[in-house]
Amino acid sequence: MTLASPAAEAADGPRWRPSGLLCLALTGSLLAAICLMAMTGRPGALGQGLQDEFGAWLPFFVSTQFLVLVPVIVALERFRPARPEQRGLSPSVGFDFLYMAVHLPTIVAVAAWVSGPISRWLEANASGLTVDSTRDWPVWLAGGLGLVLADLGAWFSHLLKHKVPLFWRFHMIHHSQTRMSLFTSNRTHPVDALVDVFVLLLPFFILFPSFTAQAPNVFVLGLLKGWSERFQHSNVRTNLGPLRWLFVTPQSHRVHHSTEPEHWNSNYATFLAWDRLFGTQHADDTSYPPTGINDPWFPEPGRWSPVAFARGFVGQLLFPFDSAAVRRASAGSPHETIDVTDSAIGEATNLTN
Repeated sequence: MTLASPAAEAADGPRWRPSGLLCLALTGSLLAAICLMAMTGRPGALGQGLQDEFGAWLPFFVSTQFLVLVPVIVALERFRPARPEQRGLSPSVGFDFLYMAVHLPTIVAVAAWVSGPISRWLEANASGLTVDSTRDWPVWLAGGLGLVLADLGAWFSHLLKHKVPLFWRFHMIHHSQTRMSLFTSNRTHPVDALVDVFVLLLPFFILFPSFTAQAPNVFVLGLLKGWSERFQHSNVRTNLGPLRWLFVTPQSHRVHHSTEPEHWNSNYATFLAWDRLFGTQHADDTSYPPTGINDPWFPEPGRWSPVAFARGFVGQLLFPFDSAAVRRASAGSPHETIDVTDSAIGEATNLTN
């Protein structure tokens, strides 16, 4: 993918560069607000359970699953890398770890706040949509079928994120990583992440209400999806052989993140290989292309520094709201038709002069 010319960079670079102290303050305030919401929300039954599970999430980074699975995936990245030059830690990989540390508490916080109102609204206004006959189903059956339906919804919503300009503004943050790793799966803008939560949980709320009434079920479901997606985003050279016909693989998902034009508009699935059913699977099962977006100004931390990380975090939160930056980052891609008015471009240029 061709990067913008130096003249273009000078003309419409970043809108603003806030001070490092301001970014640290904003980042700290956001993290504090997330924790406060997670512990003091307005929960329904699911939200109350998730609040309880939030306490179990805090030591997640010293849990058995984390201490076992992370070293396994890191070892695979080390000894069987998709791109050998990207082995090991870098500031951008460490930055994705920060996203991971923030991602699930954010989901828990929002679920704790909205699950009660959603449940009450469904009971009052859409009770006919709720399937009560599934309440006596075994947990494994409700969870398995619900996961298949939710994953199908995730495929469709992921497709829309690449087809609808408004959604792409936020989803492009996820595609900005040039050094894919197991932590890249959680590099998502909060707006993008909330769409994912809604798509994942809605089938359960409607079709399997007894499943969502038990917070541990939802928590385990989230962990299953989470570890699957971490493996898919890892810098590991594998297409899983015959299993690639059923599951999304690191090779398949890297093609989805590819900067190569021949790979665009393909491989939208997130767990099961729906693309093979719907004709959006790319035939390339062997290559491991470069990844990223077309923006030399993208706010990525280039060094190990709290200030650099905070500035990158705030910059990426605000990036989708800068129309000129979104258009610049989408140039030369299937998203280059994003509508940005001349006035917005002029405003961005004035602010950077």
